Amino acid sequence: MTGASQDERIQLLRADLERVVGALSESLAHSNERFARDSSLLHFNLSYEVAWKLIQAIAARDGVDVVSPRAAFGFAHRAGWISDEVTWDRIVRTRNDTVHLYRASMAQSIYGELPSFLRAFDELHKSLLKV
Repeated sequence: MTGASQDERIQLLRADLERVVGALSESLAHSNERFARDSSLLHFNLSYEVAWKLIQAIAARDGVDVVSPRAAFGFAHRAGWISDEVTWDRIVRTRNDTVHLYRASMAQSIYGELPSFLRAFDELHKSLLKV
């Protein structure tokens, strides 16, 4: 990938991250709890996917090969873009759990963690605007 197209991809992913993290925030604020939960879980997954792909693209631009979400978030922590490694470990584990959401009680439990995850995504987004 050429430098210009890599930079374009990074810019698109930055815009995508801003959009999906904003949608996660809106979902969490919705008054209909069931809608808020389901929508928030969807936007959590989207935020996760866009975030790690953006980190991967920035790392590639800098000559670093990042092949998984866990590696991407580790790279972001080492780069100083993520300050709370424990929360990001929970985010990775929770994202893996969302693939198996069959029970409303499990969805509700994950939904309860999303406000702290939103803060982590916001922090990451702000950091990535600077690189």
